[in-house]
Amino acid sequence: MPLSTLWRLLSVSLLSSLVFAQGPVRTLFPTAFPLAVKTPYLNTWYESFVSSDPLTKCWPQFWTFRGVPSIMGWSGKIRVNGVTYKWMGQDDAGTSANVTNIQVTPTRTIFVMQAGPMNVTVTFLSPVEADDWIKHSIPFSYVSVEAQSLDGNNYSVQVYSDISSEWASGDRSSAVQWSNTNTGSSIYHQIQLQGHPQNVENGNQAQDGTVYYAMSTSQSGLSWQINLDETVRDGFQKNGKLTNTASTAFASISPNFTVFGLAADLGTIQSTASPVTWSVGYVRDPSITYTAPGGAVQLRRPYYVTEYKSVEDAASIDAFTGDYAGAHSRAVALDQKIMTAAAKVSSQYSDLVSLATRQTMSALDFTVGTDSNGNIVPSDVKIFMRNMGTDRRVNPVEHIYAAFPMFLYLNASIGGALLQPLLEVQASLTGQSFAAMDIGNTYPVAPGSEAMPQQGVEQSGNMLIMALAHARISGDGTLLSQYYNTTKRWADYLVSTALNSTNQADQDGETADLANTALKGIIGVKAMAEIAHALGHDSDAARYGSQASLLLSSWLSLATSSGGSHLLGSYGNQESWSLMYNIFADKVLGLSFVPQSVIDMHTQYLSSLLVTAPEFGLPIDSESGTVGNAAWTMFASAFVSDENVRDNMIQNIHNHVNSNTSAAIFPESYSTKDNSVKSGGASPALGGMFAHLALTVPNQTISIGSANGNGNSNGNGNSVANGGPGSSTNVGAIVGGVIVGLAVVGIIMAMFVIVRRKRRMRKSVRVTEHAPHYPTRTLNRQHLSSESDYVPIAMDRIAGFAWIRAADPPAKAWRSEAMLNRTHPPAPSQFITTSSNIDSQTGSAWSRDPLSSRNSISTTEVMGLRTEVENLRRVMREIRAEQLKPPPKYAG
Repeated sequence: MPLSTLWRLLSVSLLSSLVFAQGPVRTLFPTAFPLAVKTPYLNTWYESFVSSDPLTKCWPQFWTFRGVPSIMGWSGKIRVNGVTYKWMGQDDAGTSANVTNIQVTPTRTIFVMQAGPMNVTVTFLSPVEADDWIKHSIPFSYVSVEAQSLDGNNYSVQVYSDISSEWASGDRSSAVQWSNTNTGSSIYHQIQLQGHPQNVENGNQAQDGTVYYAMSTSQSGLSWQINLDETVRDGFQKNGKLTNTASTAFASISPNFTVFGLAADLGTIQSTASPVTWSVGYVRDPSITYTAPGGAVQLRRPYYVTEYKSVEDAASIDAFTGDYAGAHSRAVALDQKIMTAAAKVSSQYSDLVSLATRQTMSALDFTVGTDSNGNIVPSDVKIFMRNMGTDRRVNPVEHIYAAFPMFLYLNASIGGALLQPLLEVQASLTGQSFAAMDIGNTYPVAPGSEAMPQQGVEQSGNMLIMALAHARISGDGTLLSQYYNTTKRWADYLVSTALNSTNQADQDGETADLANTALKGIIGVKAMAEIAHALGHDSDAARYGSQASLLLSSWLSLATSSGGSHLLGSYGNQESWSLMYNIFADKVLGLSFVPQSVIDMHTQYLSSLLVTAPEFGLPIDSESGTVGNAAWTMFASAFVSDENVRDNMIQNIHNHVNSNTSAAIFPESYSTKDNSVKSGGASPALGGMFAHLALTVPNQTISIGSANGNGNSNGNGNSVANGGPGSSTNVGAIVGGVIVGLAVVGIIMAMFVIVRRKRRMRKSVRVTEHAPHYPTRTLNRQHLSSESDYVPIAMDRIAGFAWIRAADPPAKAWRSEAMLNRTHPPAPSQFITTSSNIDSQTGSAWSRDPLSSRNSISTTEVMGLRTEVENLRRVMREIRAEQLKPPPKYAG
């Protein structure tokens, strides 16, 4: 038998054996999965705790579920040979498809299901564009469908999706109006309230926004309809298409529900050539009402208006609907980067960072200011956080602090733009010696600073630590320079107050001699010494450094138990203890301030507590009863000196996430006894899951002014650190580095090695030629690994799954990649990568993604036969992997 025939038979046999495989073993079972999760008001989830039904039998929910469903009508169907199957929604039009798997990545939630003879993959993608703030600030999300025949036969296929006017308001008695527009490149439905009061919420849904449901007109067989739900959905079920008509009878949201449908007739196919994609958005312009120092009220606009006049500008919607391939490619690159690094920490850690990413980023509004004539001032950039899951506070300092590891890892300039309004409004408050807790309590209105003396230590320490962390990771000392007197005022307050205070509290509700809060304040003083040193104020640096050392020495004498076995939660109380999570600040700043012997002692004590701890872990401290906090537990796990303790604490958080008894979206605060929710469902504080990854990002030399040497004035003489178009780890470098093709079968090993080396050299050239170039920042070399040559690492862990792959290179390799390649360019980019550019280098975005239906181990992939060379490639890779790896293991 010829060799080529043998390889073909082996390939087909291998693929056929996987036809009924369910894919990688699922390990993530959270209470809610993110669907369209992009902003505080575009925040829709599949909440499995509402009922035990799959997505194919229930309605998605707005994030604020509190016992009464907050339904967001969203339906999806696929019609195969005249039979309609539901892939989302609870209506009666169609039979529910059978969900076989769910995958979660930082940017995507992927449902694999069977609809009759077709395997269907539904992907919800909410882009996280941390280095391109124009793209990230467009408040839209994608849902796409791919389908493939299970038996190799061709079938007539039509797909459909709609949203209801429930997306427009939490007041379901409100009257709405709508329209339909065809730009030539996109077709979209537009829905808003009849009379939409500004900055008003109902059930946490905004009242002043406009809902969009859109599709690219490049999709063949496109049709649309606006009418009552039974009319539109039943019409698709019967005819496989819509009528291209809109009802003119504007009505209330309920009890009769108007839906806005978009459908596509794919013809008779074996599989979809590319994903069928819908775009959903919720647009508010202005985004924030912000009171600047001096009392001027700013109506701040979403950042994308620096490129587009508005979302209604055809170029804006067309750019989004037409960019799915590019957005998907960038999402895959970010997902692989995050999950590859996270998998090196522990087997559960990848799940946690994946689930937390969209939750945290969706709490942010990226905004830009205008001048007195209403003209955009591109350099006036501020970001605002809504305290989701707890209240409506604006830029809650303690939650920005909890989420800061994510911002440091993704792009530290995000953290700087969050701090900027907090610093700006407090710079003139010379009579207030401590930092405020926020800048308002009725998001999206930010009237100004709100401070509480009882939280002076907590919030002043938070602000000083974050200000230094932002500058050290971004290299931008602009904020430190501009607000030096403000940070000095807070540091002086901490010098006199942090160690001994009888009236201090923290956001966890504790008030009695808080040793952990005191430590945060002391580290804040040490941070001030580093700030002064970076700015050349040597006398201040020496003074604050000396004061911090004296304070720490006194703190150790007060906070160490009499037997020297552990750190106390409360001075003098020998039975008390604390997670002491604020030691993490010392680690992330690279101060080496808290002695390692103290960390070792504390680690050993936490280890002894974990022996008898419940499955959900330890509470915050001995005084809090059973109240645990996911972010603070992760902070603690990131500084302990024993990997077993670290892994146990991560496992505890994973248990918390995986317990479907907690009726909230990834809650921040919960009972360690029964996992009941205390507060913080959907909280941005879960950005703290990135604590370990933040420690892999190198410090950079702090420069005064913006990182490129040009201060970006916001119109008041104040500069801000802006996000950039993409670091060297972004798609440009990744796409440029993809190796095209395979070595011809039969080439001897020596020649293969030579060819591979040559390709690696060409890869470096392509990265240099095609990657965006930005001003170089000097790294502090003492923070770099001695092993600086990056070795590519295959991702061995997918969020929600245990994948066993070939043996990995040494652990230092991933650290070197993160440290050497990460930069934070200074200004948000207006550069848009086109899908054609991406495809010309690497093929379609979804065909390269190991989580997509084409490349994941799923029934969608395995039935797609490739050419003989591709079959040979797959078989050779499987054989090689089997030789290198131990027998498969799966996480239960």
